[in-house]
Amino acid sequence: MTTKTRDNFTESTRRALAIRAAHHCSNPRCLKLTAGPHSDSEKGLQTGHAAHICAAAPGGPRYDKDQTPAQRRAAANGVWMCRECGVIVDTDPAAYTVLQLRQMKADHEAMIGEIRTEGWSSSIELLRNGRADPAFAERIIALFEDRSVFWAAFDAEFPDRVRRSLDGLRRDLTALRGERVAGSPLDQVLVALGRTIRHFFGTVTRFDMDTLRCDGNDPEWLAFESALRTLRKAIGFQLAALGNSYGIPLQGEFAVYQAALAKGEGSPAA
Repeated sequence: MTTKTRDNFTESTRRALAIRAAHHCSNPRCLKLTAGPHSDSEKGLQTGHAAHICAAAPGGPRYDKDQTPAQRRAAANGVWMCRECGVIVDTDPAAYTVLQLRQMKADHEAMIGEIRTEGWSSSIELLRNGRADPAFAERIIALFEDRSVFWAAFDAEFPDRVRRSLDGLRRDLTALRGERVAGSPLDQVLVALGRTIRHFFGTVTRFDMDTLRCDGNDPEWLAFESALRTLRKAIGFQLAALGNSYGIPLQGEFAVYQAALAKGEGSPAA
């Protein structure tokens, strides 16, 4: 009898994947934080899952016979997810291809980098500066809440319309910066939000935004949709931090991020 072997990740590789994802699920549709406190004060809980992009053994989802065992075990072949999303991507591999999972991972890690270094830290800094000018903070939030690109159904958002909307938003953010002292906490938040939008444009620049349309069978549309979901997630976390700093309740889909943040489920700096 032959025993099947699996090229499982090492503990250090699983740990690296979790850290790179900031212990958040990499699925752009999911807000779950996968680490937290245990009832025992000496322990922590981890509910995340290091999912193989290409399966660890023959017969598994997206198995690639041309990979070496070392390649299957490498962090490059893994994506960090909550357990539920990990089960979903492995039981429906036709809906989650190798290309999609690699893009999902890249988008999520880039988002974490943006928020952790530019958005999240700047928003938290507001708490240390007396929450200056709450009316201005409300103006920032209102700019985003009024944009359909952040709440409309994806099949209703044509890429060219997304581009025009975000270009207009960037102009509005630049105009608001003219009202702030350069380097002040709220100016830093405006800079961070603008950088996040620019990062999105850098991700989708390879697509023809004038002709691209919603099509679940088009790899380019699926990549665009993933990038847009990641943008919404990144902006959502930053606005939630800003709203929480000032006690400003968010509206629409942004309220979901604020609720997640309040429960400790949405902190990219965790």
